[in-house]
Amino acid sequence: MIERKRLLSLGYYKKAPSFTGSDGKKCYKIEKVSEEGADDKFQATLWPGPFSSENTPDEKKLTNTAPFTEDGLLELVDWMNSTHVE
Repeated sequence: MIERKRLLSLGYYKKAPSFTGSDGKKCYKIEKVSEEGADDKFQATLWPGPFSSENTPDEKKLTNTAPFTEDGLLELVDWMNSTHVE
């Protein structure tokens, strides 16, 4: 199970390009995405391990976005825990 406390503070995501981790065979990446004229968002990507995101075909990846807030990060934690990857 992916826990919020493992995902670092909001300040980290403001400066770092991304955070990656795994939970069993489920790998994930969380990053801040910005579009011109829009509010920042979190984007979470899931894929089956053991390979890195770069070495996993895009069709095996699942992506979701949420507001760039603490509540948005909690929303992504719930999504990551409830989503199965193969």
